[in-house]
Amino acid sequence: MLRKPWWFASTLATVGMVGLAATSGVVALAVRFVAELTKPHQDYAEAEFAGILAHAWAVPDPEPEPPLELQRALHFHAPHGPRLRGDFWAQPHPAPTVVVCHGYRISRAKLRAVAALEYQHGCNVLTFDFRAHGESEGGLTSGGIAEIADLRAAIDLAAAQPETVPGGVLIHGFSMGAAVALMTLPHLHVAGVIADSPYARLDDILRRLVRWRLTTESSAWDPRLQRLRHVFPGVAWATVATSSALFRLRYHHELLARTDQRMRRLSPRQRQPACMTPLLLIHTTRDGMIPIDHARRIAAVARLTHIPLVTYFPESDVHCGGYGADPVTYTRILCDFVETYTPFTFARRAL
Repeated sequence: MLRKPWWFASTLATVGMVGLAATSGVVALAVRFVAELTKPHQDYAEAEFAGILAHAWAVPDPEPEPPLELQRALHFHAPHGPRLRGDFWAQPHPAPTVVVCHGYRISRAKLRAVAALEYQHGCNVLTFDFRAHGESEGGLTSGGIAEIADLRAAIDLAAAQPETVPGGVLIHGFSMGAAVALMTLPHLHVAGVIADSPYARLDDILRRLVRWRLTTESSAWDPRLQRLRHVFPGVAWATVATSSALFRLRYHHELLARTDQRMRRLSPRQRQPACMTPLLLIHTTRDGMIPIDHARRIAAVARLTHIPLVTYFPESDVHCGGYGADPVTYTRILCDFVETYTPFTFARRAL
């Protein structure tokens, strides 16, 4: 029997050890990434990867809020989910209700100015905290998939309020909240969706976060080791893929939400004109967190599936920065969309 040269066995052993070390490193990165991603009740500014956002999101100036007698606290549950907290601001007469959906690591408290602006335009407003955010309970956030059940419960609750006109729920979502809104459609009670800066596929955003984190941490490395940066895209891909598997094993939920894919998979019955929910898609052209290509991908799917679509892509490098870039145009386009594609009217106000 022929014996393999000694160097062959040595090479195999070396390759095996390198592969094992690389795999162990990726698994360690994935464990750390999942722990950071799912950590409950953490403000975005406290997250490890907060620095990827170079600019702050400008919310509207404070508006008068309704009197206390027209405000009420809400407590509700998603099916098999944690206890959620929200608030309902009622008009003194029946009106459409806007459900405001916050983004990842943001709470409803940060969007009170948005809620007040919607209220001043004549709508009831329901704000709530997704699971593991703000005052809602929950041990983890998934960044999109698990939160679909939360929004469905909030929509049903909004529709059940006596001040909400039948079929009169509108959704105004931001970032993660906008993606969750799109993945929740179609819904019987929803007359229209305003999606500000949604992602088309979460895996792309997660890979960007991993690459950003690796690049940031490697800045302190020896210059000779910094040559390894060219492998970061591959490491990011492997880390996110491993994170997805770990997340499913640990929490029994999908992690890599695909907004565009869910929109494309509407059944033939759901694609009937009567089931199509109009969409206002807003995204800044130089968004540093979720690139504009995500909005273009969502818009392409909307056109393919014949969803009534309006797009507004203002010039800005701020994530969810459309309002801050031009409040007058943002509000006008929102009002025009509601009045064109739904049976409702927003009160026109000078800004």
